[in-house]
Amino acid sequence: MIWPPAKAWTSKVNINGQVHFVAINYGGELLKRWVVLMSVLDSSVVVKVSWSQLVDSSAWASGWDEIKHVKSSRLVNKGDVQANGLSWPSIDSGLTIPITKDIIRPWFT
Repeated sequence: MIWPPAKAWTSKVNINGQVHFVAINYGGELLKRWVVLMSVLDSSVVVKVSWSQLVDSSAWASGWDEIKHVKSSRLVNKGDVQANGLSWPSIDSGLTIPITKDIIRPWFT
């Protein structure tokens, strides 16, 4: 997988009823890289995931895939991740107004 991450992701497990996410921010270096994901349908569902977890094809898929048999995850609850300070989009997300950077990360890999 390329860094920085694409914006569209699908969780293989149901996280608070959601499976489709947008990578709104990212950071870290080497093994300490992380990505903040916000649900496409419910912006109150925000999770911070390590890069190593995100590129694990058994847990996440790049893009928005249709998943018919999704297992529920008890690993992430709304109270587990605080949205304060995490929900600000990165400058290259294309989600800010006005868009302040000409280079915008792609939605899909």
